Amino acid sequence: MFAADTPGSAQVLAHGTPVATLVLSGVRALTGHPDGQGAAWRRAAWASVGLLPDDVSSTVLTLNLRGTPALAWMADAGEPCVLTLRQLAHRPPRTVPPVVHICENPAVPSAAADTHGPDALPLLCLKGQPSAAALTLLDHLNALGAVFRYHGDFDWGGLRIATALLQHVPWRPWRYTANYRQAAAATGTGSRPLSGRPDPSSWDPDLALALAEHEMCIEEAVLDVLLADLAGGDVYPAVTHV
Repeated sequence: MFAADTPGSAQVLAHGTPVATLVLSGVRALTGHPDGQGAAWRRAAWASVGLLPDDVSSTVLTLNLRGTPALAWMADAGEPCVLTLRQLAHRPPRTVPPVVHICENPAVPSAAADTHGPDALPLLCLKGQPSAAALTLLDHLNALGAVFRYHGDFDWGGLRIATALLQHVPWRPWRYTANYRQAAAATGTGSRPLSGRPDPSSWDPDLALALAEHEMCIEEAVLDVLLADLAGGDVYPAVTHV
C-alpha cells in the first residue's frame, strides 16, 4: 500500500491524522478537487491523484446500461445496477448507447425503474460528487463516443458537482438551465431554502443568477419531467445555452 511504502506506516494516512489532513490539502491544491467532507468525498479526493483504498468500495449506480452479460441481465429486468471500480477495470461495457443521461439524485433511477422498467433510457447516477468508479465509467463511455446529458440538483452544491464533472468529461444540460429551473419554481412545489456558498454555472450563467435571485432549491417538481424524458424518443428539444 502507498501509506506503508511511502510515509512508512499503513496508518499514517488514516482519516483524522495530521499527515492525512496535510496531504489532502495538497491534493486539493494540486488537482482543484472541490472542498467537502465525509467518507465519499475523501475517497474521491484520494482517487483524483490515483490513490484508492481498494477496488470494490468505489461504486456507481446505473440503469439499463448494457455491454456485458451481467449488465444485459439487469437491463432486461429493468432494475438499477451497482458497479464497482473492480468490475469496470476488468469487464467494462463493450458497447455504448448514443446518449447516456446522468443525474445526481438516486431517486431518479429508482423512479425510472418503477415507471419504465427495461424501457427506460440508459441512466448513470452520481449520488453526489463523482466517484472513481463513476469517472472510470464515464471516461470509458466517452472514449466509445457516448453523448452525455446531465441533470443535477438546483442548489449550490449541485452546481459544484456539475462543474467538477464538466472538468472531467463533456456534457450537455438535461433540463439543467435557468428556464427549466424557473418553470419548476413556478409550480410552487418541492422547494426549500438554499444554503452554502454561491457558485457559477458555466454551461448557463443565468442558472446561477436564478438561484441567487430566488434562493430556493427546486427538485420534486422536476422528477415527473425527467421521467417523461427517460421514456425514450426525442421528447424534449436539443439542449443549448438558453
